[in-house]
Amino acid sequence: MNNSDKIKRKAIPTSALLERKTLILQSLPSMNHIIRGSLITRFIKCGKPNCHCGNGTGHKSLYLSSFYQGRTRMDYVPAAWEAWVRNGLENFESTQTLLSELTELNLELLRRRVKG
Repeated sequence: MNNSDKIKRKAIPTSALLERKTLILQSLPSMNHIIRGSLITRFIKCGKPNCHCGNGTGHKSLYLSSFYQGRTRMDYVPAAWEAWVRNGLENFESTQTLLSELTELNLELLRRRVKG
């Protein structure tokens, strides 16, 4: 945060900070569907002798890459689950963004000695 951000934040009335905090809390996505990771598209050759993939790029497969307990894991995502997984990834991203803003607001409220 640079000095102009600090000046802007101090110029915001406390009531506006509390309103923004309420809006953030109301806009958080459901916590029961959050996925951290990345979708990866892989092209895999199946090995069947007469399959088109032997001469081409392979069969398109979608995987969720995630890092937990010190290692990266790759989980196959069936086509029918792609939208569900993408939604969970989007929920994670928006939650992180909102939590970062919420933290900044809470810090400013602490500096003003306002519990809200």
